[in-house]
Amino acid sequence: MPSRKRKRRVERPTIHPRNKYSDNPPDFSVLASLYPSFKPFVFYSHEGGRPKIDWTDFNATRELTRILLHHDHGLNWWIPDGQLCPTVPNRSNYIHWIEDLLSLDMMPKTIGDGDRVRGFDIGTGANCIYPLLGASLLGWSFVGSDVTDVALEWAQKNVKSNPHISDLIEIRKVDDMRNTLHAQESLKSGSFYSMPVLVGVVKDGEKFDFCMCNPPFFESMEEAGLNPKTSCGGTTDEMVCPGGERAFISRIIEDSVILKNSFRYFSFRKLSFSRSSCILSSTRCLNLDSCV
Repeated sequence: MPSRKRKRRVERPTIHPRNKYSDNPPDFSVLASLYPSFKPFVFYSHEGGRPKIDWTDFNATRELTRILLHHDHGLNWWIPDGQLCPTVPNRSNYIHWIEDLLSLDMMPKTIGDGDRVRGFDIGTGANCIYPLLGASLLGWSFVGSDVTDVALEWAQKNVKSNPHISDLIEIRKVDDMRNTLHAQESLKSGSFYSMPVLVGVVKDGEKFDFCMCNPPFFESMEEAGLNPKTSCGGTTDEMVCPGGERAFISRIIEDSVILKNSFRYFSFRKLSFSRSSCILSSTRCLNLDSCV
């Protein structure tokens, strides 16, 4: 009887080697002993078992993010109920992948040698996680943009709560054009509404090394659904846009043509990629796996 060939095991994405948690994942037991506010969320499934938290409890995941940012990054941070709560190791990966890309010198620099790396975070959210991590880990400067008042208010609060890096981060308001006549007519016709994401937000003469984005992945909250194993919050403004992920990323690509001399790299996280990031330049598009 012929032997069956064993399928090659597909390697799952791994944490970036420079990520603080690559060789030292968070120890919930230690953190609970250091932070009394976290202790009520930690439990053991059986005697001698590993400490766990209930990932379906938003308060638990928010408190974990808060204490990791404080304990490992020296950052003060908070978000109101219901806002998207990022996981620190995951978001740190994106920062380090961008760092790798910038070191390759594949595209001409937009900012002079010796100048501070400058990034643009599209839709920074109330959590403002990428500017906070980029500034604290690597000393980068950022502009973080958003549309909603709650996101702008809390992003600014999180910046001001960290005076040692507050001079490195600017929070910038984007005009909300979703309810304009042009937007509504586009949606009624079934076409993707192509509202600029960067054009009109980036100022004349501004230069950036990169932009980054955690785009709204879904066309509706029903499509987004709820992962039964996690609860990271997220409002409609953070999770949903007309046309979904495809439409939003298309806007970034369209804007990149106009702003090709303002950015060295355009990037976004993409839900359907094995590695969640993809990097775009005005002349090439490549999966970030090839750069890591």
